[in-house]
Amino acid sequence: MSDEIIVTIYQPKRIPNVYRPPLGLPLNWRDETSGELPNAVFKYFSSEHLSKSEISLLAEYCQHYINAPCWDATGGFPTELAALRQSSTSISTVADINQWIDACLEIAIDPL
Repeated sequence: MSDEIIVTIYQPKRIPNVYRPPLGLPLNWRDETSGELPNAVFKYFSSEHLSKSEISLLAEYCQHYINAPCWDATGGFPTELAALRQSSTSISTVADINQWIDACLEIAIDPL
């Protein structure tokens, strides 16, 4: 028997699963009230170094954005939408963010 202890640390979501009615639109990054997300987006746009926390926050926003119900209602690009939803869960670097946003733009979705 092993004496190994596994600890799981739960980090609550910083971006709620709340979408704007009536179409289920995603929240805009500019509307985030703590200032952390807008700061991270501005740093991303200016190619400044992003901390792991900022990358994580941007990844969480990407997940929020792509999971908005409005994209399901449009009916277009279901395969690409499913792939974007899946790949949003593995964003962990600035390069991942770049690649993911490029894939969004290919189907006319602009998260930023």
